[in-house]
Amino acid sequence: MDTKVIAQPSSLNLGVLLPRQEMVETARRIIEDNQLNVVYLKHIDTIDTISEARAAVEAGADLLIARGYQARLIERYTNIPVVEMRLHAQEIALVIQSAKTILQKERPRIALIAFSNQISNISYIGNLLGVTLDVRYIESSEEIPETIREMSLLSPDLFIGGDTTCTLASQAGYPALFYSSTEESIREAFHEALQTAAAMEKDKLSSAQFEAILDTSANGIIRVNTSCSVIVVNKMVEELLGRPSAEIIGAPLQEVLPQIDLNAVRQVLDGAREDLTTSITIRNRAWMVLMTSIRYNDTVTGAILSLHGVSTASLQTSASRKELLHSGFMATSSFSDITTRNKDMQDMLVNARAYALSDSPVLIYGSNVVESYAIAEAIHNSSARRGGPFVTVNLLGIDQEDQELVLFGRKERTESADRSRGALSRADHGTLFIIGIRKLKPSVQMLLSKTMLQGNILRTDTQSLQALDARIICLSSVDLLDQVNSGAFLPTLYYQLQGLTLKIPTLNERPEDLAFIFDEEFTRAVRTYKRPLKLTEGGRKKILSLQWEGNRIQLHSFVERLVLCAKKRSVDEIYIQKTYDDLYPNIQKVEGENRVVVYETPEALELKNILQKNGGNRAQTAEELGISTTTLWRKMKKYGIEASFES
Repeated sequence: MDTKVIAQPSSLNLGVLLPRQEMVETARRIIEDNQLNVVYLKHIDTIDTISEARAAVEAGADLLIARGYQARLIERYTNIPVVEMRLHAQEIALVIQSAKTILQKERPRIALIAFSNQISNISYIGNLLGVTLDVRYIESSEEIPETIREMSLLSPDLFIGGDTTCTLASQAGYPALFYSSTEESIREAFHEALQTAAAMEKDKLSSAQFEAILDTSANGIIRVNTSCSVIVVNKMVEELLGRPSAEIIGAPLQEVLPQIDLNAVRQVLDGAREDLTTSITIRNRAWMVLMTSIRYNDTVTGAILSLHGVSTASLQTSASRKELLHSGFMATSSFSDITTRNKDMQDMLVNARAYALSDSPVLIYGSNVVESYAIAEAIHNSSARRGGPFVTVNLLGIDQEDQELVLFGRKERTESADRSRGALSRADHGTLFIIGIRKLKPSVQMLLSKTMLQGNILRTDTQSLQALDARIICLSSVDLLDQVNSGAFLPTLYYQLQGLTLKIPTLNERPEDLAFIFDEEFTRAVRTYKRPLKLTEGGRKKILSLQWEGNRIQLHSFVERLVLCAKKRSVDEIYIQKTYDDLYPNIQKVEGENRVVVYETPEALELKNILQKNGGNRAQTAEELGISTTTLWRKMKKYGIEASFES
């Protein structure tokens, strides 16, 4: 028999628990021959497994060796590391040969019951030894009686198994043989145990080194497992959060860092992305968070988050922040205020959080000014400039002649200094949010481009420059490249803005958010005005099919009208469509006049004409169309013409 050479003993101590005394004697010889560090060696009964495992640890054992169900019990009910001793195919072959000798049959039928962690592959051993071998794998000893009853239907000649199997099989009238571990499998278990012990020592050393690095790091370090629970933090994190590690470890990451983007974090832990760069605010300071997955054999086992403090803007005092609030130049929104159930929107917010770490311009593409404004504020509040002003300029309401004045201020300095300051100057050490950037006239585009290139405010071509430290965020409802191609937008400014771009999906491109916002507005209005209304399934589908260019603002006013003017408790698609058409008619030029144009399908027009011809009589109309009155009613509801022909 091949004898495996056992590696030099580890400094860790071993405990060995075995189900038979003869196995203990074999193990004792191996221990003495190889001078192994075994502090506990004992033959035990299965009922005593847990107490004996704990006794071994009390005796100094760092790692246990056990077999079969006993090993399974130690794994299940303790946190003691255990190496499972497995039976080799040749050992099973020896037992089967003994069975053939006992049975004296040419091809006996043998039933083998074993724990799934106990036996190596024995797929072909029955054919090789000339027996019919029926094998059943179990997970607990409670399964043995039923397994014996099931295998009895196969009329086995003999059972092979552990102590419990042998006892119960004998009670049932069957001969039974115990599968004992030979020297080779015991030696194999010791070899594996010493390899495991060496790995444990290496892990302890790595952990000690890691903890030393953590405690001396100038950055906050957090380690999480795949369940997104915190398992390690360093002293920097304790000091930053004002909580001891005992309170932090074991807590969900979202509880420890409430502003963290949990969807993006889960993408890292699920392996969808390797790392994440984002920003959060802790104690009025912006922090850059770098998250990297930990992988073992291509499987994500957790992640490390490092928190890096971002240099803060000069305006940090409570007095200066109060002044900003009074002047209207203080941003109030944060990323935690922006909720979405749409994946595209979530991905966009991940990028927005990352952009907060930069000082470069941001270009937002979107038709929703309110939502864009909240995102721009959130970027500002997650950046190093959160202590500075957040100034907004809406070019959609400013004449082109006044654009330079609004952005750059007066050329004359005769008036009060405050009145002569432009938006760029007011946004010093902060952020300037420009809405409708495409409306900027070419000459002012040139000034803004020069300012961004030089980092200064350009008063005139002859006057001196004033130092500028303002970040630019712009909003456009159209693709600026089209404006560049048409000659309406300066290419240089376009490429300066185009780097960090965000595209906000419209509400109709986010059906999950549309449904959620409508439900929220509808519930609010119903409660406010105490109207017991219920939305039908058809009504819900109609809401999702309509266009909402005004986004949440439009939905709010629409729901107000819907709830206040409802004549029935059931809010269906007919009432919704009629209200929508009343509020937002399609007005087009027809023969030089503005007219409301309502598109109707050919089927809807035919249905309407026949109803009118029959004076609204549904029975006659249904008969003429060759359909039932129920089908007619459904079609009328489908095309929203039911209200015009009420009975």
